[in-house]
Amino acid sequence: MSIPVALVWHQHQPYYKDTSTGEMALPWVRLHGIKDYYGMAKLVEEFPGMRCTINLVPSMLTQLLDYVENKGTDPFLRRTQMPASSMTSGDVEFVLDHFFMAQWDRMIRVHPRYRELLEMRRFGRRGARAAAQDFTEQDVRDLQVWFTLAWFHPVCFDEYEVLRTLRAKGKGFTDAEKDALLAVEQEVLGRVIPLHRKLLESGQLELTTTPFYHPILPLLCDMRSANAAMPRTPMPRGYQALVEDAEAHVKKAMDFHKRILGESPAGMWPAEGSVSPQILPLLAKQGVQWIATDEEILSASLGTGLRGGFGTLDRPDLLYRPWKLEYEGGSMNAVFRDHALSDLVGFQYQNWDGEAAATAFLTRLEAASRGRPCGDETLVTVILDGENCWEHYPEQGVGFLRHLYRRLQDGEKGLTPTRVKDFIQAHPPSKSIAPGKLFPGSWINHDFYIWIGHTEDRKGWEYVFSTREDLVAETKRRGVNPLDFSHGHGTPLPTEDPALVHAWESLYIAEGSDWFWWFGDDHSSGNDEAFDRLFRQHLKNVYTYLKLPAPAYLDQPVMGARGKSSFTLPHSVLEPVLDGRVTSYFEWLGSGEYRPDKEGGVMEAAAPPLCHQINFGFDRDHLFVRVNFQEEPRGAQDGARVKCVRLLFADPKDAMLEIERGPPLKLSHQGAWLAAKLATEVAWDEILEAKLSFASLGLERSKEISFFVQLEDSDGRTERYPRNCALSFAVPPEDVEERDWMA
Repeated sequence: MSIPVALVWHQHQPYYKDTSTGEMALPWVRLHGIKDYYGMAKLVEEFPGMRCTINLVPSMLTQLLDYVENKGTDPFLRRTQMPASSMTSGDVEFVLDHFFMAQWDRMIRVHPRYRELLEMRRFGRRGARAAAQDFTEQDVRDLQVWFTLAWFHPVCFDEYEVLRTLRAKGKGFTDAEKDALLAVEQEVLGRVIPLHRKLLESGQLELTTTPFYHPILPLLCDMRSANAAMPRTPMPRGYQALVEDAEAHVKKAMDFHKRILGESPAGMWPAEGSVSPQILPLLAKQGVQWIATDEEILSASLGTGLRGGFGTLDRPDLLYRPWKLEYEGGSMNAVFRDHALSDLVGFQYQNWDGEAAATAFLTRLEAASRGRPCGDETLVTVILDGENCWEHYPEQGVGFLRHLYRRLQDGEKGLTPTRVKDFIQAHPPSKSIAPGKLFPGSWINHDFYIWIGHTEDRKGWEYVFSTREDLVAETKRRGVNPLDFSHGHGTPLPTEDPALVHAWESLYIAEGSDWFWWFGDDHSSGNDEAFDRLFRQHLKNVYTYLKLPAPAYLDQPVMGARGKSSFTLPHSVLEPVLDGRVTSYFEWLGSGEYRPDKEGGVMEAAAPPLCHQINFGFDRDHLFVRVNFQEEPRGAQDGARVKCVRLLFADPKDAMLEIERGPPLKLSHQGAWLAAKLATEVAWDEILEAKLSFASLGLERSKEISFFVQLEDSDGRTERYPRNCALSFAVPPEDVEERDWMA
């Protein structure tokens, strides 16, 4: 008999729209719309026998509708629409700073003209103002076109001759051609929701939802649920149970989904797979029939491990089946994602040939579920992000997905694609998790650390709680019951006062998980300040709508809780290409960063600093260091002033690595090194990149590593960075790679 496989793709973006201005702060709903939201559904349509589930988060869908129906815009789109001839210097600098925000190897370097523009920009070596001197009006116009053109999904090029023509032309674009490109973008965005409805009606797709603005429901219902996995987690000042707000997010999502997509969803991916016993009756009340979360939640709920050594799944009889989640007065169904199989698609197959990756994945699926360990209830569930991973695949993963879908459709290896709701209807779960036994946690390490574990997180929640208190007081003053705002789209509003409606909506937006994802030192978007600013703007909008003065603390960035360090900490695993060049915009995105111009007193130096920027970070076993040298005068050899770079370690004490510029490079190790020469890799071209093993420095897990970078020029002048403190962080745990990704 066949083995059912449920693939669930999660499509989500934060709510970027500032409701007071109507503009989206960032372009990712629009750009992922012409790539993943359209392309992923279109690939399913190619295979009539394919069945899967796509989770559409309302905060993303409502912004997509803004672009389609209300001529929504964002700062990136406005500067794409502008004629290059009428741009101000500020507009040009914005374009040069932001229009290379795409995966460099898969989306930029594969196009000769876009690659040429990237090389002209010389990231990491000079700012946009200096680079603008080298960009002609035509260069800027070509960059405007390529930034949009590169984001279109490959299936769009099959459908639109305009896209094929522009790609073939490559450069020398006109404003009329750019306008034609933007017209195609608008048309594709308008096809996203109708395509999903069509595939829903044909039975190929199951469409599920998430609470409207993607909040962590367990934290809204009872923030103390974080203590189940993290007993010593302090609570924010003024924290309170916001069950009615949680209910509002769920009801709004269910009503919106039905109105936009034609039927109520049976299933839900709670934001970040976050669950707790308290949320079950709330979800069931609104008609949710099944939810999904991670296998670690199942393991913690049952009090037993599912995997043995080397990650081998020892208990497929527990993981590969739906479960009934009981609560006082009822029950609902749940499936649990296979973490390892989901990670294979998210991270491991990116550099594989598409057919080979599909073969390997199908082999793993068949081997993991061989023998149907749960009999007729056997179901293998794979859930992951449906957007970001494809940027790292050749051709946006089209080769992999087409081979995978065709072979699943054909029943290869006895595997059959299925929709979750269809399987549960045919095979109601016979096993249950008792009331109160569902472990509170998310898909990440079965806890809520990312959203409540940092000082910055708690500061953000304090802003939310304080703003909400003021909103409740003003709502009561206007003669309205605050509890009446637990309504959904299409439900009669509790008041005719639009100011209150907009104010409560702004509060709900600020309760979303995404703002808290970027607070703390474990993640960075490359736009952290923008997220911080937008989070506070949503809270300020509460007061704007009520015509009340906003508290002064909302002008204080949440990220200020980090303190006044001269550098930022590394926060995620790096995989840099050590070639001495700026290889990718994203290559060092998870690194810590130090810039001399951000450290007090640098302007007092007699000569320009030798260093422009230092990045540093880690993978499981290595320290990575990158040094960007100060931009040289025209005609000078890259980095010609700097002849020697030294890494001076404070921990471990007195270790030093000296790198003398070649050719050939000369490395010299001094102090407490173990097998140092075998463990060090260095590349020095436009920039310097180095890789050192923690073991060679005798460093154990969780021990602090701290160091300075010293540069010496051809005149013998030396400069040490930072000037006031060492660059430092803790050696990561062995499982750091498993923790470091987004679903």
